[in-house]
Order: sequence, then C-alpha cells, then structure tokens
Amino acid sequence: MFEKVALRTAQTLYALAIGLGVVALAWVCLSNLPLWAALLVFCLGLPVLALAATPIAAGGALLGGLVAGLVVLIAGASARRVRHGD
Repeated sequence: MFEKVALRTAQTLYALAIGLGVVALAWVCLSNLPLWAALLVFCLGLPVLALAATPIAAGGALLGGLVAGLVVLIAGASARRVRHGD
C-alpha cells in the first residue's frame, strides 16, 4: 500500500511540475515576444529548462510521494487499531 501510494503520488507530482514549467515558459515567451522570437526562444529554452528543472521536480516529487505514503500508512494503522478494538 505504501509503495503504490508513494509511487503514484510522486509520478503525478512530477508530471504536474514539469507540465507547469513548460506552460509557464510558453506563456512567458508568447506574452513578451513576437511569434517568431517566441518559437525560437521556446525551442532553445525548453531543453535548458528540462535540464535545470528535472532534478528539482524529481526531488520534490520523491518527498511528496514519501509524505503521502507515510500518511496512508499511519492512517491505515490507526484505522486497523480502532476496528480491532471494537
């Protein structure tokens, strides 16, 4: 149970972080530059963003997944104790 929750949460958080980074870069490029420059900057900036943001997003997703897994583990253990006591 812990592994499933931690893995699913980490994958979801990682996808959201990377997706939001790409959307933010596209918004900054399209709102501040003409179309041809926005396309050029986006194509050149996306690999740099991926190189810089991937380790940060992976670390944050790992921590978030571990926290979610621990919460489920503690909640499951406490629910079992209450049911066992009845």
